[in-house]
Amino acid sequence: MLSLSSPVAITVTLLVSFLIAQALVLSAHKHGHLTMDLPGAVQKFHLDPTPRVGGIAIYVAITATWLLLPGVAEGKLLAGVLLAGMPALLIGLLEDVTKRVSVRTRLLVTMASGGLAAAWTGVGITRVDVPWLDSVLAYWPVAVLFTAFCVGGIANAINIIDGFHGLASGTMIISLLSLAAIAFSVGDVPLATVAVVVAVAVAGFWLVNFPWGRLFLGDGGAYFSGFTLAWLSVELFARNAQVSPWASVLLCAYPTVEVVYSIIRRRQQRRSPGEADRNHLHSLVATHIVQPRLLHLHPNLRNAAVSVLMWVCAVVPVIPAIFFPGRPDVLVPCLAGCFLAYHLFYRRVASIATRQEQELAPEQDAAADAPT
Repeated sequence: MLSLSSPVAITVTLLVSFLIAQALVLSAHKHGHLTMDLPGAVQKFHLDPTPRVGGIAIYVAITATWLLLPGVAEGKLLAGVLLAGMPALLIGLLEDVTKRVSVRTRLLVTMASGGLAAAWTGVGITRVDVPWLDSVLAYWPVAVLFTAFCVGGIANAINIIDGFHGLASGTMIISLLSLAAIAFSVGDVPLATVAVVVAVAVAGFWLVNFPWGRLFLGDGGAYFSGFTLAWLSVELFARNAQVSPWASVLLCAYPTVEVVYSIIRRRQQRRSPGEADRNHLHSLVATHIVQPRLLHLHPNLRNAAVSVLMWVCAVVPVIPAIFFPGRPDVLVPCLAGCFLAYHLFYRRVASIATRQEQELAPEQDAAADAPT
């Protein structure tokens, strides 16, 4: 069972995150010249300038909980998250304020957070249930580098899906609560407690972000929360030998599939993998499925509706992870199925987009030829 003080700590986490998020919104007139996310860029769908430093609320809330949780094991896990996650948070906040940090720099720093976590805790990805790879990962320097790569990759993947009100934060909550369920099922109560704490910290921000989009995660929030999810996923199978690493992969499957698919798509188009566009699945779903059908709703509600639909992509992969955490023979085919389902869904939505554009083309040509 959770300790008697854990509900108190979790309640405090929610309140601190929510109140700081509200304070960031109410004080935007003081810091907005630095922190506002302005509409108009190719990948942005919001209409109003919005502060993008919601990661501060999440980080401070987790820090407050670290001071309150009595368990040594929980405290050690949270300390690792807060210490190693700080570079990811800070590089993201620097981008939120300056808008001038390169994608490569942000990727390298978030990877450094993963490497720092592994080096500081002595925990890393030393097995993937593939014999020849496991023999390579048995060398600790290789394991640290691989851990840094994976953790940094997930952190950046969370940032990539952070395009609509509640999408990234809702995905985080789904994945973290699923991680907590697996940890609890195998008797790892400290890890389950910490996963719930982080999910609740994200939920405090989510209450301000969804559905009206009054505050955004920003790069700082996306990188830090993404790092935390990735690192706790590593801790899950490192601490519990009966849990397959593939269960942790499925916990992060939606953002992982999105970023892998985006890299392949952009490479095929001879474009940089870090180049922003509106061709992510969530962007196409917004412009060609959700928004045309919900024109009667306020734009912010149409924005949030995209997240509700896309949360399905986060829910489906975690189900086999919860029920078969130690069965790679089940988990690996499920992961392959997620990639296939994503591909088929993407092709379907892309075909709808092409058809709509073809239908609009004659109207646009006629309007352009009309006398003025």
